[in-house]
This record gives sequence, C-alpha cells and structure tokens, in this order.
Amino acid sequence: MFDFTDNQLKLQEKIRAFIAESVTPRLDSIDKGECQKEIFKEWCKTGLVCLVAPKAVGGIELDTKSCAIVMEELGYGDVGVATALGANNLGSYPLIIAGTLEQQKQHFGALLQGKYGAFALTEKGAGSDAGAVATTADRKGDEYILNGSKCFITQGGYAIDMESSLIIFASTDRTMGSKGLSAFLVKGGTPGLSVDKVEDKMGIRGSQTVELKIENLHVPVSARIGEEGQGMKIAMKTLDSGRLMVAAQAVGCGQKALDLTIEFAKNHMEGNRPLSRQQAVAFKIAEIEAMVTAARQLVHRGAFLKDSKQPYSHHSAITKLFATETALYAANSAMDIMGTYGYTEDLKIEKVLRDARILTIYEGTNQIQRHVVSGGLLRNRK
Repeated sequence: MFDFTDNQLKLQEKIRAFIAESVTPRLDSIDKGECQKEIFKEWCKTGLVCLVAPKAVGGIELDTKSCAIVMEELGYGDVGVATALGANNLGSYPLIIAGTLEQQKQHFGALLQGKYGAFALTEKGAGSDAGAVATTADRKGDEYILNGSKCFITQGGYAIDMESSLIIFASTDRTMGSKGLSAFLVKGGTPGLSVDKVEDKMGIRGSQTVELKIENLHVPVSARIGEEGQGMKIAMKTLDSGRLMVAAQAVGCGQKALDLTIEFAKNHMEGNRPLSRQQAVAFKIAEIEAMVTAARQLVHRGAFLKDSKQPYSHHSAITKLFATETALYAANSAMDIMGTYGYTEDLKIEKVLRDARILTIYEGTNQIQRHVVSGGLLRNRK
C-alpha cells in the first residue's frame, strides 16, 4: 500500500540533495541559530515553499503521502529546519479548510513569492486548552479590533518582517468558551502586531519561535476565516493534518538516531571487537528499527486515510503519539549506547536528542494525544 511512485521517489531524492547541499554542511551554524534566511532562500529555489498550496492559486498541491515523504527527509536532516520549512504548511491548512478564494489568493500569493507564513493559536494561558484563548476580537462596524498575545509561534517574526500572512485565533465571544473562538487572516506588518520576544530554545534552533504582541490590531470583517465561532473547529482540523507531519518529522529524526547508533556500534571497539557484537547493543538496534518502521507505516496509513477522504483524526493522534515517542526513545537509546562519547558534540547525537524532545510537545502534547485516543475509544464503548 505504501510503495512510492516514480514521482515520489524523485521528490525524495530532491529533498535528500537539498539536505546534503544546504543543511548538513551547516549543522553547527544551524544549532547556533544562524543561516535561517539563507536556507529558506535555497529552499524556495526547489519550488517547494508551500507543499499544500492549491493549484487554483498557482501551488503544487502535493498529496499527503508526498508531504510526509518531504517532512521525513527534512526531519532526518534537521528537525529545526523541518519545523521552520513546515510552518508554511501548518499556517495554510485553515485557508484550505475554510478560506474563500480571495483569502487563499492573499495568503498563498505571499507564500509563493518566497515568504514565511505563521499559525498563531497558542497563548501562555491557553496551550493544550485552546478554548481558554484570551485574545479578543471585538467587532466594530465593518472591522474587528484584536487585543492579546500569542506565544511559541514558529516563524512569526519572519512573517511580520516579510509582510506575509498570519492566521490568528481570537475570541469573538468569551462567554462561549471554545465555541466563541474565530480565525483571522492578518497581513504581516499591520500596525498593532509585533514581536515581543524571540525564544532561546534548547533545540530546533533552525527555526524561529516568538511571542507576539497584539494591540489594537484592526482587520476588516473580510479577514475572518469562516463564520464567527468556527475557530476551534478550524484549529482542530488544522492540527489533525499538522500532527501527521510532525509524526513524519519524528520518523526522520528516529531514523537519524538509528543510523548514528549503527555507525558508532560498528566502529567503536570494546576490547578487541566492535560494540555491535554485544547482544544487548544488537538487540537494542533491532528494537529501534522495528519501532521506526512501525512509525513510518502509521504515518503513511494516516496519509492514505486523509487523501482518500476517510476519517483520520483518531489515527492522527495515535500516529503523533507513537512516532514522536519513538524518535525520543531512539535518540535516548543512542545516547545510552554511546555513553560519554554521545554526550559530546563530536557524535551529533546530543543535538538529535535535544531536537527530538520538542516532538512530543508541540502541535498537541503527547498527553493530549492520549486524551484524544482514549476519549475516542471510551465514548464509543458501552
């Protein structure tokens, strides 16, 4: 079921070439938070600046399986870079789900010119509980006035500086809780929208993470995506798609940890024989291989469900949970096998481990995924 077509194999080779030429030689600089703009410029040259942009607005509109192939390869190269380059896809799903053609032209027009977009939902008091969003959108005649803040927004500063496109979620009726949440298409550079803080992160330094300040931000009613109160539905559908892509990144990250482990085990000598001859090490490698392979199959099954218009929300949560736990387990196991050598910068696994940690947190923590999965099961059982 998950065999690749010739076009998908060519796409995979294209991403691998990009990683080899533009990412791998710069890993040290990437980990210092440098060369983000240069990598993005080179990424734009591939024609893959937004994988999900509809053909109706000039995009390539890749199927979900092809997107998963791209994100796995990027995750193998560097999870931070994958996070950054994936931001345009995450920020585009709301427009695909509920945007008008005119809104899509505005949003994708900017992205396809080689700009970053951003998805702004999370707040300090509304992380896992999106219904607790405190940012407000008060309607005054033919416009809304937004006030509040957002945090942990990937590429948000670039979207503002480039005068590109951001999707901002705000409450149009706080008395309604999650049912009062609405989504808005906002152009970067609009007065009232600014970066309050750029985060200094443990890992994924190849991406920018910012806190946004929203103060008397005026947007026209035409900027609202869908109807008032549909924001939560739009956000959850967006995250269903996004979680499959995070899982794909995790597969790449887990594969990278496995490959580094195999290389070390075969070349590091303990006494007069390679470490790989120890059964405990060999069995651990086999276990990681089985888990990474299973995670990859889950990702492609999810892609199949989505592309064939079947329900996939439950499967998406399972996939995100398993694949990201696998990546973290693979990286941590690699560190155990490499010991003190792995703890140094020389072998690169310490960076992979730092990057892997975020995968179980963003786009819905794994505790939330457990809640979604168990809730779906228990509601449907008598």
